[in-house]
Amino acid sequence: MSDDEICRIIASAIAQKAAKKGVSPEMSLRGDLGVDSLTLVSIVFVLGEKTGIDAFGRVEEFVRAESVADIIKVVRQS
Repeated sequence: MSDDEICRIIASAIAQKAAKKGVSPEMSLRGDLGVDSLTLVSIVFVLGEKTGIDAFGRVEEFVRAESVADIIKVVRQS
């Protein structure tokens, strides 16, 4: 799965306003995209559903993520 595909999945899980410009690896989850804890749970759920990874088994790593690139790294390691 490419970085672009993962970015599109993340964009689908966050508020339309934040994702309107698109999501890229260098973006900050909280600063650029306005991701809060509830939105992060949505991202984790959607990533697990669309990629087949055990996302909730890696939730601690997702919580520590600060950027989209960090999320991509967790997905790739799963």
